[in-house]
Amino acid sequence: MRYQVVKGSESAHCCFEATVVDTEKEVHDRPDWVCECFDPARAHAIADALNRADEAPLDESKEG
Repeated sequence: MRYQVVKGSESAHCCFEATVVDTEKEVHDRPDWVCECFDPARAHAIADALNRADEAPLDESKEG
């Protein structure tokens, strides 16, 4: 899975409990973070949605 959740804040803010990271992009030898969340369940929901979108075939016929 491309998008994963890691515990804690990648930006070092104490208020965030989880970070969604993109495992296909790296910054300074670490996965690039996409967003941070106060609630780990919300982070997992975001990562799941991003992974579903990443796996879905692109239907270019709908683009205008």
